[in-house]
Amino acid sequence: MSPPGGDFSEPVTQGTLRVTKTFWALDAKLAQRRHFPSINWLTSYSLYLDTLEPWYAKNVASDWRQLIDRCMAILQEEDKLMEIVQLVGSDALPEKEQLTLEVARMIREFLLQQNAYHDIDTYCSLQKSHMLMKTILHFSDLATNALQRGARMKDILQIKSKDKIADAKFTKDHEKLLNDLQKQMNAEFDRVIK
Repeated sequence: MSPPGGDFSEPVTQGTLRVTKTFWALDAKLAQRRHFPSINWLTSYSLYLDTLEPWYAKNVASDWRQLIDRCMAILQEEDKLMEIVQLVGSDALPEKEQLTLEVARMIREFLLQQNAYHDIDTYCSLQKSHMLMKTILHFSDLATNALQRGARMKDILQIKSKDKIADAKFTKDHEKLLNDLQKQMNAEFDRVIK
């Protein structure tokens, strides 16, 4: 729906939003940055999450909702940090916040962004989305643990398997690739921590 002048406070628009209980907000800034679909993840919402949770648990994975919630929390934290980054730059942030920015970038680019002109990336199954989220958050957990154990952020950013996650978007056998990457990540983080 597109209300006149973009005024979402208008009564008919508000009534429609209450009835549909879901809203995808298209974002011109995302479109200008060539991020498609250009649906803003911070202003879009669905009130069906609790209703659909049992279906996702049965048909996709039992941890679907937890992964979604973690990804959303990271993207919301990134939004807060971007105000600071615009003032002082990302290098001035503590390493924990730099990690948050990196994981949020991975979520945006590897999971949320799609290429409609690519045969494989045009569509993404729920199972593939689940595996992508799981792999990105696996990296996040390993990186957080490594930081706590004294690893440096510059070493974590050089983990080669991290950037290979994006290849799964364009691979038919994404399951094998992502499972192999998780094993490779474990080995690379063992070397970074030592």
